[in-house]
Amino acid sequence: MRFDPPEPKGKLDAMLTDTRVDAVTVNGPEDVLPAWDAIDWRTREEEVRRLRQRIFKAAQEQDWPRVRNLQKLMLRSRSNTLVSVRQVTQRNAGRRTAGIDGEVALTSKARGEVAVRVHWSVSSWKPVAVRRVYIPKASNPAKSRPLGIPVIMDRCHQARVRNALEPEWEARFEPRSYGFRPGRGCHDAIEAIYAVCKGPRSKRVWILDADLAAAFDKIDHSRLLQALGSFPARGMIEAWLKAGVFEADKGFAPTGEGTPQGGVISPCLLNVALHGLEGAAGVRYRTTGTHAGETEQDSPVLIRYADDVAVLCHSQKQAQQVKARLAEWLAARGLSFNEGKTRVVHLTEGFDFLGVNVRRYPGGKLLIKPSKAAIRRIWERLAAETRALRGANAMAVIVRLSPIIRGWAAWPVLRQVQQVQERPLGLRPPRKRRPPGEVLLDQHRPARHGQGRSVPRRPRPGRLLGQPATAQQTPAGRLHARPAHQAGRALSALRGPSAHRRPAAAIPAAVGTMVAPGHPQGNGRQLPRPPRETRPRRSKHDPPGSRLLPPRAPGPPAQEPSTAALHALAACLSCLRRKSHGQF
Repeated sequence: MRFDPPEPKGKLDAMLTDTRVDAVTVNGPEDVLPAWDAIDWRTREEEVRRLRQRIFKAAQEQDWPRVRNLQKLMLRSRSNTLVSVRQVTQRNAGRRTAGIDGEVALTSKARGEVAVRVHWSVSSWKPVAVRRVYIPKASNPAKSRPLGIPVIMDRCHQARVRNALEPEWEARFEPRSYGFRPGRGCHDAIEAIYAVCKGPRSKRVWILDADLAAAFDKIDHSRLLQALGSFPARGMIEAWLKAGVFEADKGFAPTGEGTPQGGVISPCLLNVALHGLEGAAGVRYRTTGTHAGETEQDSPVLIRYADDVAVLCHSQKQAQQVKARLAEWLAARGLSFNEGKTRVVHLTEGFDFLGVNVRRYPGGKLLIKPSKAAIRRIWERLAAETRALRGANAMAVIVRLSPIIRGWAAWPVLRQVQQVQERPLGLRPPRKRRPPGEVLLDQHRPARHGQGRSVPRRPRPGRLLGQPATAQQTPAGRLHARPAHQAGRALSALRGPSAHRRPAAAIPAAVGTMVAPGHPQGNGRQLPRPPRETRPRRSKHDPPGSRLLPPRAPGPPAQEPSTAALHALAACLSCLRRKSHGQF
């Protein structure tokens, strides 16, 4: 079902339909200029994100009138329309797949026209039947999985409605639901299992590994619509559920249950239909105290990723009871367990979940490794790719196989390393560093590469310092009363940012002083050791039992260096420093 775009009336229509240039521009194209590429997408996405946050916050506060008003605002938003059309026609991997009308939008002009039609038909669009196709299942290629592909207009409207529906339910979903939710993924579900089962003292050692049979195709429509309540686009969702399917060589068939597995809004509707699964399993959380939000000690833990469920129980009897309660809860919603994939196992036997095997080995060590089925699938895929590349050069084989191998290997291995070492991969544990002493430093000295200006640095022996700091100039400020000076002439300005440059200082009344090795402001590690007590020493050549040698006579007292010697030494050190900075 297609509609011709109306005459431009609003801002969106004028922006996306005025695509031709009336006059020839200098040094520019003379044909069509698509306005789609001139849209400020960062601003549009920011508006949608901000409105989603407002809906989420209002749902958390259970201010339902405000939630409904914000959802209506989202459904009428031009930014929501543009972002939804861009997601479906430009970013989605299935953008080249057409529905029963055979329409796709792969150019900027076509996408602009689709956006105009979508925004024009916000309240008048009638859903169209989906196109039924079959794809082989990943677990068993001999079996096929049915997919329903909506037309491009339906997909854009579904993305637009999902932006209004999803924030409300994100504030209501269960904490251990990870499938098809923004900001969550498979790794989060596996990490939750590891957090519960790790260590030899873990009490939840019986696992209910459950899988739902045809979850998308068996959802009860009445229960789902009842859960949506007074959602503003509830009527459009009901029309999508009852739009029917069209299959080649079989024609049109109505749909009395389920949601098409392939629609943009179908995963969100599945999560809405399965909301409440934790309560049916008997999961209880602490509501008070310092451990609020954690599960009770005798309560099972349910972890769900879409239609894959893992319930961690204390005993086999508890696992069987949970399975019976869940089966009764699912039957009221038109769903059931897949008995061929549902089983109750002990943690020492291991179970497969989301392509990995979770098992406790002797000694209480919990390891999560790729499952045998996942390894077999990647072998078969690599074998098929290699056979297809027979006769190609080595570079073509590497380019084709490298993304597959690296992507598959990084998925489970990264999480395994994080679980075993309990720290992020590639990061060293922080070292305990002794804080530097409180010494006066020259803030204007150029810092080394990678060293911050506020990092304390110990002055080297022989470094020129200015006058001693006053009471107001604390060591934390890293400032001096006056910059250092060379003996007899002023220092030139140092290189660096303009905000931190130091102008050339005038010749001071008193020359700078030098930090001697024994000075209190010098390096503590290089201070001279105090003289040991003069005591008789034994020579290594003396035989045992011989008498001790007389003590050494003290040497002449050290003389203080003269002022001229200090000036000469200061001038030499200053020249060396300027030479090291490349000023000569």
